[in-house]
Amino acid sequence: MKAPTLENLLSSFRDLTREQARLIRKLAHSVDDREALAALIEASCPETHAYARSCYSDPYDSGMWRRTMALHAIDRILGTCGVEALGPTDDHRVGYAPPFEYCNAGDTYATTLIYKRDSDRLFVGCWGDVVERHEKDWGEETF
Repeated sequence: MKAPTLENLLSSFRDLTREQARLIRKLAHSVDDREALAALIEASCPETHAYARSCYSDPYDSGMWRRTMALHAIDRILGTCGVEALGPTDDHRVGYAPPFEYCNAGDTYATTLIYKRDSDRLFVGCWGDVVERHEKDWGEETF
């Protein structure tokens, strides 16, 4: 998963420490390596590690679930209010997953991290802007 630069993270999230920004980047870059992501989460993200252990199946066995674990850990680092789906979930080509997921910062236009599935990219933005860009394509019933 591509991630924002360290400088972009630090300038966008004033309360984020350099160590936390580095951890966010490491999590994003580890999603394709099952062992590396699991070890990083175990060592650095106790809440996400507990969540992974509570799952019936091993979440690190699936690429989509590894991304879910990374986003969960990033949500905890940012102190946001969970990871939310954004957009329609009716595209069978991507396993009916939403095109975007974001760390819920509590306000439509609050700066947060957004995951774009088709480009496997994490970027800084606000989910309100994403909705405005895609509203015509997605239709009102999506929201």
